[in-house]
Amino acid sequence: MASACGDDPVNTPVDSGPADTGVVTDAGSPTDTGPRTDTGSPTDTGPRVDAGSPRLAVVAGRRCTSDEACASETAELACVVTTGGRVCTSGAGCDQGTTAEEEGQCGGRYSTCLVYATPRTGAQVSLCTRACVAGMRTEATGACPTGSLCTTNWLQLQTNQMENPGCLPFCATDADCAGAMAGDASLMRCNTRLGRCASAAVDMTLRPDGAQCNPMQVQATGVAQCRGTCFSLSSARPAEGLCGSFINTRTATAGCPDDAMMAPRGPAGDEQGVCIFKECETNTDCTGGAFCVYPEDMTGIRRDAVPYCAYATTLQPMGIPGTATDGGVRDVPVVTDAPAADVPAATDAPAATDAPAATDAGAAVDAAG
Repeated sequence: MASACGDDPVNTPVDSGPADTGVVTDAGSPTDTGPRTDTGSPTDTGPRVDAGSPRLAVVAGRRCTSDEACASETAELACVVTTGGRVCTSGAGCDQGTTAEEEGQCGGRYSTCLVYATPRTGAQVSLCTRACVAGMRTEATGACPTGSLCTTNWLQLQTNQMENPGCLPFCATDADCAGAMAGDASLMRCNTRLGRCASAAVDMTLRPDGAQCNPMQVQATGVAQCRGTCFSLSSARPAEGLCGSFINTRTATAGCPDDAMMAPRGPAGDEQGVCIFKECETNTDCTGGAFCVYPEDMTGIRRDAVPYCAYATTLQPMGIPGTATDGGVRDVPVVTDAPAADVPAATDAPAATDAPAATDAGAAVDAAG
């Protein structure tokens, strides 16, 4: 399982800023005794909790402005600044275990411990958040709050690792980011292609999703090439990468932002999608020197699936060229000396907080999607 370069972009505690004073209670009398004195405006402590709904009462994963908003009777939670926004979680992280064990650490029923793989080492860190059900429309039925998505964080799970879905901080607007409030200008703008707070918004002058990029060059220079991030397609060909973006499939109803021929890839029942592969019929559908190729599995065997624009491989050295006579598709014979395919890792990280810890979108994304 591969990962992105840079420090862990999600679960890095940052100074949560000035404390909120809580909600002001109206001290006026229910009986009309004349003009009532204004006691001040209530201070926003995050989403209002409906005490009648157990799901809405979950504290972990809630947007917050102060530690007071994260008070829990069963867990030590604080308002922590992450690159996905400011949420109630455990600054010390949490340990994987049974549902009951994770709920005990993270604040009770309908909370969970979501794991990540750190970009450089692959070591796993964790985040207390709320458990969720992908595809739901209201928080009472299991949907995640605004500014987060429901996922197992499948791109960062190790081989054969299982995970229950949780709400991953995933900013949608600048309002989801702490920024100057947390004393960190690098977390001021929402990069909507990553769902991460950064110093600047998406740079539309960079390469769109599906375009070729060079992960090794990005790592060496720290200079971004893509609007999203640069995914490495194979450890055997480390200079070959494709640009891709992360997407919240529950809210992004129009699909991938850069190309109508691109659909988000990801496992069923998960709201974290990746926009990386442009579907094609022949090489003429691809640009920038890319070839139209069928996906290959981890052993280098061509899969009978929808082809996409990428690099030529030993197995498919000519891609899928159209014939000059009837415009049809000429297939490429199978050869045996194909190197094992790897799944891509996001490497485009000009700043430590600007790239989510991602994994391979080649075989892994193709198998999921």
